[in-house]
Amino acid sequence: MKTFCARPILRSVLAMALALALSLAGPISSAHAQSDDAAAKRFDRIERQLREVRDIVLQARSTGQPVEIKMAGPDPEMTTLRTRIDDLELTLRQTTGQIDSLSQELAKARRDLKALESDNRALQDRMAAAEGQLASAAQAATQAVTQAAKPTLEAAAPAKAAAPMAVPRPQAAVKATAGAITAGERTAAFQRAKQLLLDGQFPAASSALQDYVDQYGDTAPNGPEARYWLGETLFIRGSYADAASAYIGAIRGWPPTVWGAEAVVKLSMSLVELNRIKDACRTLDEFGRRYPAAAPATKARADKARLRAKCA
Repeated sequence: MKTFCARPILRSVLAMALALALSLAGPISSAHAQSDDAAAKRFDRIERQLREVRDIVLQARSTGQPVEIKMAGPDPEMTTLRTRIDDLELTLRQTTGQIDSLSQELAKARRDLKALESDNRALQDRMAAAEGQLASAAQAATQAVTQAAKPTLEAAAPAKAAAPMAVPRPQAAVKATAGAITAGERTAAFQRAKQLLLDGQFPAASSALQDYVDQYGDTAPNGPEARYWLGETLFIRGSYADAASAYIGAIRGWPPTVWGAEAVVKLSMSLVELNRIKDACRTLDEFGRRYPAAAPATKARADKARLRAKCA
C-alpha cells in the first residue's frame, strides 16, 4: 500500500486516467471483432478500472486527504502461462532422463550382441571339428566291417569246412546244374527252404538254404536274402561264427531292405557272442548310419546289443 497527498498528485492522476483511456481505445475497438462473450468481459474490466481512477480523483478533490492506491495483483493469464512453461520444462527434463537411460541400454545391448556373435563363431568352429571327427570315425567303421570283419570271422571258425552244410559242390557241377534249372525251379527251391525255416525245422532249413547258396550264389535274385535266412538258422542253433559269415555275405552293398537292417543287427549280436566287442560296436555304428529309418523293433534290438557290448 502506498499513500500520497491529494493536490500534488491530482494532475498526475488525471494524466494517468487520460493515458489509460487512450491506450484502451485501440483494444476496445478491436474487441468487437472477437466473440461477444470475451469482448463483454474485457469491457467490464476496463470500466471497473476507470471507475476506480475516477473515485481516486474525486476523493483527492473533495477531501484533500492522502490518497490510498492498491496495486493490482498478478495477471491470471501470465500466471497460467508461467505454470504451463514450468510443466513443459519438467516434462522435458523427464524425457531427457529417459533418453539417456535408453541410450545406455542400447549400448549394453550392442555389447551383448557382439559377445553372442563371438560365442556363435566359436561354437560353429567346434561343430565343424566334431563333424570332421565323426566322418573319420564312420569311414574307419565302414572299412572295419567290409574289409576286416570277414577274415577275422574265418579265423575264429576253423571248423567251418568240416560242417556238412558248408561243403561246396564242385564248380563244374554247380554250372551244369544251374544251366539245367529254370528260373521257376530256382524260385521254388528258395520258397521250400524258407518254408522249412518258418515251420521250425531249423536243421533241414539250414541244409536247404546252404544248398541254394552253393548252387546259385549271389547271382540269383534271392541269393543275398537266402544268406540272411541261412544266418538266422545258424544263429538260432548257436553257430555264431557261421551265422556271422552268412550275415556278412547278405549285407554286401548294404541292401535297402527290411532283412538288410536285421542282418546288420544280427551280425553285431553274433560278434558279441564271439567276444569280438570292438567289431560289434563298429557294426552297430554303421547300422545307425546306413539304416536310420529301420523298424522300431530292429532299433530296439540294436540298442540292446549296444548295451551288452558296452559300446561308447
